[in-house]
This record gives sequence, structure tokens and C-alpha cells, in this order.
Amino acid sequence: MISIIFLLFGLIQGQDDDVINYVEEDKQDRKDLMQEWELMMQDFIPDDMIAFELKQGNMEILEEGIHHPTTIRGAYFISMTTKEKINFLIKDPKGNIISSKAAKKEAVFSVNITEPGDYQFLFDNERGSSDQIVTFALDIHNATYEHIKHHDLDPLMKQIQHLQNGINDIMFETKFSQQRRESGYESMQSTHSRLFYFSIFETIIIILVSVWQVYYIKSIIDNRRLI
Repeated sequence: MISIIFLLFGLIQGQDDDVINYVEEDKQDRKDLMQEWELMMQDFIPDDMIAFELKQGNMEILEEGIHHPTTIRGAYFISMTTKEKINFLIKDPKGNIISSKAAKKEAVFSVNITEPGDYQFLFDNERGSSDQIVTFALDIHNATYEHIKHHDLDPLMKQIQHLQNGINDIMFETKFSQQRRESGYESMQSTHSRLFYFSIFETIIIILVSVWQVYYIKSIIDNRRLI
């Protein structure tokens, strides 16, 4: 009986430690992400933003043709309610990996492109245990086009363009942040639910142990009286 009780306590403690470690790791990942965002993603306005299903055990490949030297920036995230993580790779036209993110729920990237051609964005869920919904945003900065606009537009048009870019930036950040907040809220609800049920189970075990101890002590006292 005692060994079973200690085993149950060990299982409960192990589950609690797993949940705590998961929450702490998730907080650190988000902190690192925000630092990268501040460093690389200022004035980020995506050309494309899509959501797609990434099947368990599969890899999804998106291709984008880039025809001039430029800088590409982007971000992706999956649901915050899952413990699953995915791998992300960018390959150049020769098949070389030029950027990668290993085992991340969400990540940002900024890559300088010097060689024109078709670039691949690979989302890897081959070791995952469930399907994932991936939200992916990509911005391909057209250096030549921006250079022409900067020199050809009059001051008023430049101000209008600047305001338009600012509005688009705010709209994207609001949409992206809202999706991340909703996923984060669902993750928090799921974690709190698990902790709540673990607490109830732990309380029941403590009550059973207390009852058993009272019964055991009472039986010892009764046996001594008989002697």
C-alpha cells in the first residue's frame, strides 16, 4: 500500500514538473522571439500571409521566385495550445540551407538574397504526433522598386506613401498579435485546466493517505490492547 502511494505521489510530482518546465520553456521562447522581432522586424509589412494545415509526419514546401538581390523577412507560428514544435528551413536555388529554425512554435527570420532564382520554404512536421495549423507571413523587399519610388515621388506623395506603409504595418501587427494572443490564451487555459485536475487528484490522494494512516495507527493501538 505504501509503495503504491509513493508511486502515485511520484507520478503526480513528475506531471507537475513537466507542466512547470513546459511553461518556463515557452516563456523563454517568447522572450527570445520578441528580442528577434525588435532587432529584425521593424516596419515589417508582409506581401503574403497564409494559413495552412501541416499534416502529422509530413513536410510542406512553399516556393517563391526572387529575381533580384534583396532582403526577405518573415514569420510563422503554430497553435500555442500544443506542446508540438516544427522545424523550418529556407533553401536557395542550389538546394543549400541558408536559414533554419529547429523545434520552434513560432519564429522570425531575415535573410539577404544575392542570387536570383526559386527559393524554398520548408515546414517539417515529420516527427510530430498531430496535425498543425501554420500561419506564415512573408515580405520580399523590392530594393529596385523602392529606389525608384524614393527618387521619383514628390514630397506630398512620399508623405502619403509613408502614412500608407505605417497603416499597413499597424494593421499587420494588430492581426498577427491578435492571433498570437488568442493562441496564447488557449494555451494558458489548457495549462490551468491540467493543473486544476492534477491538484484535485493530488488532494484525493492526500485524503486517502490520511485515512489510511489513521486506520493503520488505530489497528496498531488495538493490537497492543489485546496483548
